[in-house]
Amino acid sequence: MNDRIGGKCTQGQALPLGLFFVLGSAALMYFMYNSGRAVDEKLRITNAADSAAYSVAVLEARALNYDAYANRAIVANQVAIAQAISLASWIRYFQSGVDNAEAIADVAAGWIYDPDEYPELARVVAAFGGTAYLDQLSAGAFAAGLNGTVSRLDALLANLVSAHDVVSQALSASQAVLHAALSSGAAQQLLANDIVRHIDPAMSAEIIPASHGFDAFTHAYGREATNGDERGRLAETVLRSRDRFAAERRWSISGPDIWPLQRNVELKRRGGTELINYDEWRAIDTLEHEGQRLRKGNWRWRRTSLAWGAAEADSGDGRPGRASHGGSYDDNLQTTKKYAEPSMVDLNSVGARFSGLPITRDLARPDTSDFASTGVSIRVSKPRTELRLSGGSSSVQPSGRLRQFDTETPGDVMAALSRAEVFFDRPEVRPDGQTEYASLYSPYWQVRLASPSELDRAWAAGRQDGLFLP
Repeated sequence: MNDRIGGKCTQGQALPLGLFFVLGSAALMYFMYNSGRAVDEKLRITNAADSAAYSVAVLEARALNYDAYANRAIVANQVAIAQAISLASWIRYFQSGVDNAEAIADVAAGWIYDPDEYPELARVVAAFGGTAYLDQLSAGAFAAGLNGTVSRLDALLANLVSAHDVVSQALSASQAVLHAALSSGAAQQLLANDIVRHIDPAMSAEIIPASHGFDAFTHAYGREATNGDERGRLAETVLRSRDRFAAERRWSISGPDIWPLQRNVELKRRGGTELINYDEWRAIDTLEHEGQRLRKGNWRWRRTSLAWGAAEADSGDGRPGRASHGGSYDDNLQTTKKYAEPSMVDLNSVGARFSGLPITRDLARPDTSDFASTGVSIRVSKPRTELRLSGGSSSVQPSGRLRQFDTETPGDVMAALSRAEVFFDRPEVRPDGQTEYASLYSPYWQVRLASPSELDRAWAAGRQDGLFLP
């Protein structure tokens, strides 16, 4: 370059400016490269943290849903035991009614009933009387066959009780094994590390213990507990789940008050199957007639026991008790105390095994709200030396003054924090429109990502030179 301006010659003045722009452009390109790689690494670590937290939460949600399915299966097996006990009692009730068919016919003919009750009364008389008539025609062979059927049925029902009891106890044990594996958080930690190392072998994951509440979220409700017997929730659910036959076998046929012939006339069928103090299933069935006749100016009660049956399966560990059994003790006390109780068959004597209601898992703090949740927070980190940055694992290494643009990471690691929640949410509205509250009897536990708590951030900051993570 050689120009004359005003008689003066200028040479090479643009070279320093050009060199400055070249160096500035190089520094800018270097800084942009480093920043881009840092953003890329941060995104990978953040995505890995989200994946790990979500996967661990899915594991815990599946555990809660398994608890719900297991609890429902336990309820179903207990209801099946109640049905078996009910059938054992009912067949004896029918057997005694056949034996007393003549007495049933007498009360049907000797008292006056409401006109609209006679069709039902006729069915009762026909059921017992017709069977008794068949026995007479067969010269007792029918009764002998019925007795044999009852004996074989007892053995079959005893086996059913034992089978359903074994299944209930096995389901309870499976819940215990599942929660023993998850209570310490070791399985969740192993899964989290497995997830992030599939993304990048240099990454590692840590579950934040301060906010990991899975172990305390549920509780094993059983017999031997500090607060006494805690199986009330399970017992209540089982009793509500009984079918109509097991819950209450009850009807009445009444008659009009006709002075001076009769008053308070009623043929009362009472029966039901109840859970006694969580450790015994007991069924009682009775049929009794009562009414008042006028004798010597006074109304006097006349009660006739017509049919009865009772059965039980007892673990042997429970306290004695008594229940209503469809009104047997309230309305048919004479038949219940005098005939049903003394003739009660214990299915344990023919091979049944009943261990009582098992231990089950449910929420540690049952809430009346439909919102209940637990969660897991995970910190994922990657050492600075493994980062694909200048100064890290990259083949491009800064030197000289370019080290001023090097990426520094607090604690010599790059880390990200993520949290996932396990929450209860029924996917569809109940057909009856009622609100379904969170429990471990409904398998509607789902997962979502959530914001880490301040406690999580403080814990993570302590792991990285006090720097709060986003």
